[in-house]
Amino acid sequence: MFQWLAVSTNTYHGFPLEEALEGIAKAGFRFVELSCVIGWTEHFRCDRANEKDLHNLRKKIESFGLSVVSLSAHADLATEEGCSYLSSALLSASLLGAQVVNTGTVEREENLELLKRNLEKLSREAETFGVSIGLEVHGDVFSSGRRLRGLLEELGLPRLGINYDTGNVIFYGNTRPEEDIPFCLPYVVHMHLKDKRGGYKVWDFPPLGEGIINFPEILRFLREAQRDIPLSVEIEFDGLFRHPRSFVDAAVQRSLQYLKRILAEEDMQ
Repeated sequence: MFQWLAVSTNTYHGFPLEEALEGIAKAGFRFVELSCVIGWTEHFRCDRANEKDLHNLRKKIESFGLSVVSLSAHADLATEEGCSYLSSALLSASLLGAQVVNTGTVEREENLELLKRNLEKLSREAETFGVSIGLEVHGDVFSSGRRLRGLLEELGLPRLGINYDTGNVIFYGNTRPEEDIPFCLPYVVHMHLKDKRGGYKVWDFPPLGEGIINFPEILRFLREAQRDIPLSVEIEFDGLFRHPRSFVDAAVQRSLQYLKRILAEEDMQ
């Protein structure tokens, strides 16, 4: 269990990809979630890459002793541009060896029918590439795993699941993840391990173990359900991203030490 412990390069927002990879590898992680979000953390642009670019990127990541387990390619799936970008991310993920492409959904309730139609096409593409799509608990429309489960049950599409973000469900949904996860666990294909301080719409996401999320309980849920999925640490601090690289490195290192400790305690029970 828990063989794919990763760090999202979004944790290194504002830093070059090489520095993110160096910090993640130095901390002791072996997997990475590559942030490819246009206009946010653009560590790679899937829509501008050819096969050679992806081959070179994979070699660069492997030179740090890391492997790509997932891509973060958030897009508005109510738009043609967003769907096109996600399509390019699915192709990129297949060539990089990633299992999951994570994305947002829509920003407005009135776009739900359009989202459903677009997901049918994207699901077929994901199946062709052998990659899963992780719809993230993110935004006001799909602010909880319970809400995403309803969408997935209605659609019944292959290669479509949930990227469960343990901090976002409080930030957007004012819901505790320990209470929400049991309602959607069979559909979770990827998880953002994100700690949280403060409540609803308070942007404060510290290193793991320094907030209010009960990670031992969440990991027990996964173990008991035998959900051995990629777990990606994401630290967004106070949202200002003004910290020096050394501060971010230390936060990533503390997060891994915390994970190792609670996993060891779980094994002893």
